[in-house]
Amino acid sequence: MSAAGWAWLAAAAALAFGLFAVSYTTYRIFVNTLYRSPKAPRTRACSDSSVPDQKRMFDEGILWAERNAGRIIDLEIENDGLRLYGQYADFGREKCAVILQGRTESLLYSYYFAEVYERLGYNVLTVDVRAHGLSDGKYITAGVCESRDLAKWIGFIRERCRIEEFVIHGICIGAATALFAQRALRREGVIRKLVFDGLFINYFEIFKNHIIERKRPVFCFVHLSFLLTRVLAGANLWRETPLRCIGELDVPALFLWSAKDPYCLPDQNRILYDACRAEGKAMRVFPDGTHSFVRFHHRDEYDRAVEAFLLGSEGE
Repeated sequence: MSAAGWAWLAAAAALAFGLFAVSYTTYRIFVNTLYRSPKAPRTRACSDSSVPDQKRMFDEGILWAERNAGRIIDLEIENDGLRLYGQYADFGREKCAVILQGRTESLLYSYYFAEVYERLGYNVLTVDVRAHGLSDGKYITAGVCESRDLAKWIGFIRERCRIEEFVIHGICIGAATALFAQRALRREGVIRKLVFDGLFINYFEIFKNHIIERKRPVFCFVHLSFLLTRVLAGANLWRETPLRCIGELDVPALFLWSAKDPYCLPDQNRILYDACRAEGKAMRVFPDGTHSFVRFHHRDEYDRAVEAFLLGSEGE
């Protein structure tokens, strides 16, 4: 073979190796963050018991559920061909708080945030969002497809329990799910207030910051992961973002963040809050706590902020 032939062969081999490396890395990132294998066990166990704070929050949520076991009803619905499971703590009230956990957690984690709602006179709905807990589903879509499930859950509770007043408390992706669902149900007028814990301006930013923290390359792997989500799950994470729809929000919203959140950065949070035109909006930034751990570090202040907001006395 001539020197030119060897050069072309080497270039082709390098290109093939490069394409393989990009494809494999993208696949690993996608599988580890946006996909749950159908072969994976369906469980409500804590997603990472090696993190002491996370395990403690999870265990405290279980304790709340155990204290109220006589009030809790197991529920099941179907949406988009998926069987979805939830639990409803029925205290005989005329309004309902829906608590939505973040990525990787089951509904048991959501009970950690339920105490203030029980005290203020709400029934509590928690759900295993699609591809989490016991629910069906393979793809995580940062609130896009999950919001359709939430709308179905709210319709189910309205019909079964005759509830017409809902507050949604969402953490991370749960917050985005709440926002997208409120947009879909705006004409119904049943979602009265929203509590956002760690809401991001778009999922690209929070995904990117996760990757940077783990010292992995961002370009072009995050982009290709989003493309896979678009093709496989039908969710356009570039277009469907909280920042794009927050200006349409027309119910009061409480924004909760930590100043030390490595994923939802302070300057981006302010952009999101300023873009919200809803009357009665409020914001609290706490000095400690990482992403989704604000209440763990500021329990009393966190609950007081939620209580004041629900009672109509919370300001920026």
